[in-house]
Amino acid sequence: MSCFFQRVACAIALVALTGAGLAAVAVPAHAVPGGRVIIGDSVTGMNPAALRARGFTVNYAVSRQFSALPKILRSFGKRLPRNVVVHLGTNGTISLSECKAAVRKASSKRTVFFVTVRAPVSWESTNNRTLRTCDRSFEGPRVRIIDWHRLSDRRDDWFYRDGYHPVESTGGVAYARLVDRAVDRNRR
Repeated sequence: MSCFFQRVACAIALVALTGAGLAAVAVPAHAVPGGRVIIGDSVTGMNPAALRARGFTVNYAVSRQFSALPKILRSFGKRLPRNVVVHLGTNGTISLSECKAAVRKASSKRTVFFVTVRAPVSWESTNNRTLRTCDRSFEGPRVRIIDWHRLSDRRDDWFYRDGYHPVESTGGVAYARLVDRAVDRNRR
């Protein structure tokens, strides 16, 4: 049941229990849908089944750039879930202005989780620093970092020979578990 309908059901139950008039119950005009989505590139697509099994809507494309993110967020419209995980930056650089614009586009009613990059590319550390700077630019739980780079460091056995596409049965499962736990921790 969606968050909006849960609130309506609770409000109706409260009215029934207290005998209060309907005007006494505040129902939000626009409720953000519950749930979780992950938007990424081919790294995200290495084990979408493990992510779906953990309740994620998976939206990925091979060679996707961070600059595609605003259009993807717009495509969800009001259906964009409360938890938005983004794993982009493997295929090109991320600018701080793009990162901040994506968080603003998602709105203050959502939490955006940025997954750090692990790839044998010259912009790996720069992109990870940009994601962390973007995180510090927003107060409260609006932005969170999921440190895939740190977890997968020294775990070459999780990856294909290219060093960044996770093997479905090992790295792909570890990736899905890490993302799932990070989003779950945010609910506490």
